[in-house]
Amino acid sequence: MNDKLSVSLRKQSFYMDYFNSRESDKVMKSYHLHQDYEIFHLLQGECVYLINGKTFNVEKGQLVFISKNIMHRTMKVKGKNYARMVINFRENFLNESEQELIRILFHNSPPVVMIPESKQALFDQIIHKLYSEYQHDEDYLDIYSRSLLNQLLIESLRLVEEKSPYNNRNVDIQQEKGANDISDIMIHINDSFSSDVSLPSLSRQFHMNEQYISRLFKQVTGCSIVDYVNAVRVNEAKRLLLETDMKINQIALRIGYSNPVHLWRVFTRITGTSPKQYRETNSG
Repeated sequence: MNDKLSVSLRKQSFYMDYFNSRESDKVMKSYHLHQDYEIFHLLQGECVYLINGKTFNVEKGQLVFISKNIMHRTMKVKGKNYARMVINFRENFLNESEQELIRILFHNSPPVVMIPESKQALFDQIIHKLYSEYQHDEDYLDIYSRSLLNQLLIESLRLVEEKSPYNNRNVDIQQEKGANDISDIMIHINDSFSSDVSLPSLSRQFHMNEQYISRLFKQVTGCSIVDYVNAVRVNEAKRLLLETDMKINQIALRIGYSNPVHLWRVFTRITGTSPKQYRETNSG
């Protein structure tokens, strides 16, 4: 497991982002995970997608589906650029009856799906309209965006079923329960990272065996509980370093470390720079 892991804790239930490697030097330097479902659409070029330890070569016209709380990252192919659109959303953005589409697409289907040439214009139109709505924030935005997202999910599911007409729509109940248990644990860590979120504490809180929690967390997310807690704490430390005048030892205590040296070591390992350097480089 890569020591460098970041956690995105967005407040929005729907989020889109366009990126072109020709126009920006912003690259994903570490694995990350979030509590949103993600649809990655490669518009141009090719890239490598790493999902929970597995490598996928993604080409123009392909969609990548990443379930929530799954460790992933993208990488450039040497000497080649790419452009992509990312759509992130929470379950609660869709109505309860519509959430069945998520269960089938993100838990049962292949993570990478090719859009055939005959359907490319349709998918481009849906995604372009979604992005236009997202950028302009017009009246009835959520209703219209939800309608377009449902259209995208349905068309994607039809593609999957064309490739695998006998695809089993029944989600493994035990697998789904395990994923839901880990989601609850992650929400607890996100809310309580400044207090005791050690494995014994989580075991008591959720009435589960320590070894079971540890094994299941790694299986579902691709990272360990310690890595996740550290990533969440560093995420908050970065915010406090830039938005407050708190001293580093105060920040360490605020985010759950009893020793500022521990914060320094973890922060440096994850970000590649010390807390002091991070503040000096990014402030103002």
